[in-house]
Amino acid sequence: MDVTKKAIGMLDSGVGGLTVAREVMKTMPAEKIIYFGDTLHLPYGPKPKKDVKKYVYRIIDYFKHRNVKTIILACNTATSMLLKEARKDVNMPLFGTIDGVAARVKSVSENNKVGIIGTKGTINSNAYQEALKNEVTDFEIYAKACPRFVELAEKGDFEGDKVEKIVREYLLPIKQKGIDTLILGCTHYPYLMPVIKKVMGENVTLVNPAETMALRAKNIMAVRGMISGKHEEPISFKEHKFYVSDLNKVSIEFLNKGTNFLNLPNLDFEEQNIFENKNKNV
Repeated sequence: MDVTKKAIGMLDSGVGGLTVAREVMKTMPAEKIIYFGDTLHLPYGPKPKKDVKKYVYRIIDYFKHRNVKTIILACNTATSMLLKEARKDVNMPLFGTIDGVAARVKSVSENNKVGIIGTKGTINSNAYQEALKNEVTDFEIYAKACPRFVELAEKGDFEGDKVEKIVREYLLPIKQKGIDTLILGCTHYPYLMPVIKKVMGENVTLVNPAETMALRAKNIMAVRGMISGKHEEPISFKEHKFYVSDLNKVSIEFLNKGTNFLNLPNLDFEEQNIFENKNKNV
């Protein structure tokens, strides 16, 4: 099969990775996507690396059976814990949300004071911190885990007094450090971007790693001759496939609000519990 006709596999611990899918669709509109959200094991953030690796590698095996041409870790926890390791183990191009973000921060930060927010697993991995230090050694970095943000996004709670109160509790200590750039180090966090922007103020630039990763993936895939030959012609949304490992954990509130926020047609998730049978291929 012509590699350009194959789909891109995207994985996340839930529906947060759809913010990455949106950027990939905008950047590479002719590419088909197979999205897998592991809602059965959500959230990945507080789990030990050995468990996250077991889940992620099982999904990667599933993508191999679906004959994808590349895999995107649309999950910051999975990316920060496993990207380097998985690139050695997986015989195809592998991209993660951390790709290209340090260069983006360097280009927008004026005072080199940078905040990073993410899950506990992402923050503790130091992956973003190390990427920034490799780009500019004199960055002042302030990192904070914001676990409740995932809970809010998955429930479809994107705004309101309750959401703003929680966001303020997490972010005001970072804001007081005088940062001018904030990395949204979790794919769920863009759902809360309007509230985060309100709390942080106009002087703080919000960096969504999905944007830089999608562009980097496109450039590398183009060099390798993997982009669809009709890359200027958007495909029908119906050609994308969206799976979750536990449909009961996809909230009606998210489906109602999330699709509108993402500017996507109605999402039709299909349950595919690939963890029930290790040899299950479809």
